[in-house]
Amino acid sequence: MHLWLRGEGIMLPAVNYAREAERTIVWKLPVYNTVHHILTNPIYGGAYAFGRTCSKVTIEAGRKRILRGIRRDRADWEVLLIDHHESYLSWHDFERNQRLITDNATSKGEPRRLYRRPFGLSYAAMAGASSLA
Repeated sequence: MHLWLRGEGIMLPAVNYAREAERTIVWKLPVYNTVHHILTNPIYGGAYAFGRTCSKVTIEAGRKRILRGIRRDRADWEVLLIDHHESYLSWHDFERNQRLITDNATSKGEPRRLYRRPFGLSYAAMAGASSLA
């Protein structure tokens, strides 16, 4: 997906941190992590999720250390509302894609393709880019 978006020249919005207090939105070709975050976010499958990550407090050298952003298993999420809003693909297809993404990350050989190319994402990216012109 990442290579397809880049090959088609489809730009996605990104935050540009020019100065500490100043943030602007810029359109640029996506990097792998951006596409991965989009494809693995439950919003993409029409669900609302809360509590996907947590914090853990430890004591190191007599000082408190907080580790933030620790991913939880789906069963441990605080809230998951499936079919919460209109989605780019069905929840069933979203879950199938999650399994394929996980398998592709841990297997050797030719990566398998996602179930459906997310044309909604591509169209939204193109529509957003053209509205800025």
